[in-house]
Amino acid sequence: MARRLIGLDVGTNAVRVVELEPAGEMPRVTSFGQVALPPDAMREGEVVDRAAVAAAIQRLWKELSLRKGEVRVGVASPRVLVRTLDLPVMSDEDLAGALRFQAQELIPIPLEDALLDFQVLEQLPVSEPAADGTVAAPMQRILLAAAHRDTVANLVAAVRDAGLTVAAVDLVPLALIRAIGRRVSDNGGGSEAIVSVGGGVTVMVAHEAGLPRFVRVLGLGGRPLTEAIARDLAIPFEQAEALKRQTTQVPEGVADRARAAMARPLADLVEQIRGSLDYYRAQPGAPRLLRVTLTGGASLTPGLAEQLRELIGLPVESATPRDQLAIGDIGFPSDRVETLDPYLPTPAGLALGGLATGRRINLIGGEGRSAQARQRMLAVAAVVGVLLLLALGGIWFLRKSALDTEKDRLSQAKSELAQLDKEKASLSDAEKAQAEVDTLRSQVELVLAQDISWSRMLQEIARTIPNDTWLTAFQGSAASSQPGGGTGSSLTPSTPTTAPSSVTTTTTKGSSAGTGSTPVSPAAGVTPVPGTSGTATFTVVGLDFRSVAAWIQRIGTQIPSFSDLWVPSATRGGQTASSSGRNFVNFSSTATITSAARSDRLEKVQRGTP
Repeated sequence: MARRLIGLDVGTNAVRVVELEPAGEMPRVTSFGQVALPPDAMREGEVVDRAAVAAAIQRLWKELSLRKGEVRVGVASPRVLVRTLDLPVMSDEDLAGALRFQAQELIPIPLEDALLDFQVLEQLPVSEPAADGTVAAPMQRILLAAAHRDTVANLVAAVRDAGLTVAAVDLVPLALIRAIGRRVSDNGGGSEAIVSVGGGVTVMVAHEAGLPRFVRVLGLGGRPLTEAIARDLAIPFEQAEALKRQTTQVPEGVADRARAAMARPLADLVEQIRGSLDYYRAQPGAPRLLRVTLTGGASLTPGLAEQLRELIGLPVESATPRDQLAIGDIGFPSDRVETLDPYLPTPAGLALGGLATGRRINLIGGEGRSAQARQRMLAVAAVVGVLLLLALGGIWFLRKSALDTEKDRLSQAKSELAQLDKEKASLSDAEKAQAEVDTLRSQVELVLAQDISWSRMLQEIARTIPNDTWLTAFQGSAASSQPGGGTGSSLTPSTPTTAPSSVTTTTTKGSSAGTGSTPVSPAAGVTPVPGTSGTATFTVVGLDFRSVAAWIQRIGTQIPSFSDLWVPSATRGGQTASSSGRNFVNFSSTATITSAARSDRLEKVQRGTP
């Protein structure tokens, strides 16, 4: 079966889908369809009514009998920003770190609210050596994309609610270049501007032979024109939308009123487009703009192309995606296929993104990672998680077995005590036997009073440890507070000593395990006093020094079993990942074990609960 690629365009007024088959000289469109959206489902390119969008997508899939699977979607909103910048040549991993470090200066979005990704556009010519012979570092041009996290999350959620899998979240401007971008100069020295006028947004992208040079998204489209007609002519919104595009097919009086209603909002739209294109043309080093290509549903508005041509003084032509796409049997009569030209470019360009090789913008996971890298990381995380669960399960089993043993001992002691109570009146040494039973009970309770819940502590560490750190070793020691104000092995000046409980754990990267022991010497007649103190020592490996801060913030504040956590030392380069070729940060950390680490087995025994 031939490979199929699906692009889904969630627009202001409708959702549209194109299914492509990359076969032959040109990709072949095998399916196309669209379903209208309620007027308030989308606003400025962002999902407002998630349920309505999901329902429209489901209806679209049902009408076209498409199989549910992976789709590529696009975002186009004034809150999606695109920047180009020149940086020294470096690996993708180092480039991602450098861009994130500089991102706050490049984009007006708080980093915690932003999704970032990048794409290398081209290698720049090497500069001539300086007068002193110094050779400049090779440079590359980077396209940086940033979007508000909720913008992408709402779009992805609506698509997933429809039962589909989102393979990538692309940029609509880049999709337009793939679908209808053309070389406008034989020597590559000129640029083309693609202007896609939708219902709620207008997307503008200038490119030079397929390389984007300028991107801007306006929160303005054809909807204000429709609203003006509906208001001035007192007709429903849907009727006004049809009238906006068909002024030549209605009575002249009605057409004149519609054109008069659209005059001001149309002039505002054209002026906004002209201002953005003039801004691009004024940029130093910008390739000369030679042509403007119009697309999008609102580009059919009468007078739009003519006014824009007059203002900018350049040829303005309608897009013809059929020059670069073969149209298969999609259920449209051959004489009507050309009417699809304004609606094909965006979904077709999104689908074509699946053919692209190398690194491409994908905002579904953000943070500058490709889908393949995310899948590999998820697979590794899943394996580590399974191993960790197995290790914790083993620890839990051992601790439960120890608890069962202690419960058996306690049950036996209670049985002996009951037997002694029955025989007390008849046995001459009943008091002595009773004293022995009391001593045994005290020993059991003393053991349990010193017990630390190491398994729970390790579970807390496993749940809380940052994703970019690995716990390589863990050592803990604790001593129970005893009567008389002492700690550790000292109970009272006249009682035998008791060794503190301790646990030592050595782990592999990304996992933790441990065993614990609690040696106890009997202390007859001593009632244990709850309360535990001690220290925990960790040996950790992190991706970089930000991992140290994440470790302190999460382990030191989110685990009640620890307090006063600090990092006495952190060094880079102690361990090197052979696969990544980078130096990690090794650091040690210590913390005080609090009374919250004590197990509840003593209370359970005293209550007689399992």
